[in-house]
Parts: sequence; C-alpha cells; structure tokens
Amino acid sequence: MTIKFLGIFIIGLCLASFLLSILIYAYNRKKYYTLLEDFQKRHVFPAPYSFHCLVGFFGAAPMSYFFMGIIKKKKVFFLNRDSSAYDFFDDNKGKSIGWISALYYAHITSFICGVLIALLGAALELKARFFP
Repeated sequence: MTIKFLGIFIIGLCLASFLLSILIYAYNRKKYYTLLEDFQKRHVFPAPYSFHCLVGFFGAAPMSYFFMGIIKKKKVFFLNRDSSAYDFFDDNKGKSIGWISALYYAHITSFICGVLIALLGAALELKARFFP
C-alpha cells in the first residue's frame, strides 16, 4: 500500500514538473529563440545541439543543459574546452537568463521521476512474477 502511494506521488511530481517545464518554455519562448539566434550569430552549435535547437520544446532540455554548462563554464559534450563559446554570456550580462536554470531543473526532475516510475513498475512486476 505504501509503495502505491509512493508511485502516485512520484507520478504526480513527474506530471507537475513536466507541466512546469512546458509553462516555463511557453512563457520564455521569445527569449529562448532570441538566445539561440544570438548564439548562432557568433558561434556554431556542436553536432547534436545544432539539431536540438531546431525541434522546439523537445529540444529545449538538451539546449538548457548546453547553456547551463556555458554559464557555469563547465565542460559541455562535443564542445572543446578552449572554445570561445564559453565566453558567450560574458558579453551578454544584461540579458535575463535565470529562466534557463528553472527550465533545466524542471526537465531533470521530470526525467528522474519518469525513470523512478519505470524502475518501480519493473520491481513490482518482478516481485509479482517471482515472489507470488
């Protein structure tokens, strides 16, 4: 019974965080495309991100990861550490970019909850099958 309530809670958290990511994206959609456009004027996106920047909401999760890495100056997949792209936000300090972290963490929370639901479902199925 407790596992069912845990599952319901995780599903609710997953749905809430997914809806939150949709709302954050919808509210900041113009800023998102302006940010992509400004970045593409000066730099070229690495291979997977050049695709993700074209697919709208469904590409916003990896793009938020990309921009969070650049903001924090951490290593981003497929981008050389000595790339001038890491200096992109040094020139654009006046722009409002706080919503990127909110979008990133909403996506991550939704993904983790989805994985937990899948693992919980698999564990319950294995328990029912092998330990009746």
